[in-house]
Amino acid sequence: MEMNKQSRGQFLKTLGLSSKALMAFYCIGAVSACSTEEETVTPGNTNTGNTGNTGNTASGLTGTTTGTSIDFTIDLKNASYSKLTTAGEFAIIGDTLVANVSGNYIAVSKSCTHQGTTLAYRKAEGDLWCSNHGSEFKTDGTVEKAPATAALKTYKTAFNATANTLKVS
Repeated sequence: MEMNKQSRGQFLKTLGLSSKALMAFYCIGAVSACSTEEETVTPGNTNTGNTGNTGNTASGLTGTTTGTSIDFTIDLKNASYSKLTTAGEFAIIGDTLVANVSGNYIAVSKSCTHQGTTLAYRKAEGDLWCSNHGSEFKTDGTVEKAPATAALKTYKTAFNATANTLKVS
């Protein structure tokens, strides 16, 4: 017996759903689907979304923020990054999540090792959290709660109090 294959839209139309209902269903599915392109932010924290290689010090960021050679410096005096001087705040910068954990800075890969969803730092819990399936990571990148099983890549951070800059490499 051969089965006919249908797209999701075709299947839903056979159920008698209108085009508006189909669009609502699609939008809800797109929002909740697993994705490596998703940017997730917890309330009270802002995702800066800076990516790539930049040499513009006016932007508050110099260096390489994506790829295999992460090496950048953040000017914490710059309005885009000044929130990082506050304990509990975090920013997504290229492929990294940078957080101020009780006055100490951490930098880890921004993507959950389960399915690539962008993580958030949770101040109250003191951990990194994936909103997609609930994986949790300690601030050293190790897995605290599944479904993720692999640790996050971690980066060195060096805070320069005199210049008020943070180097991530």
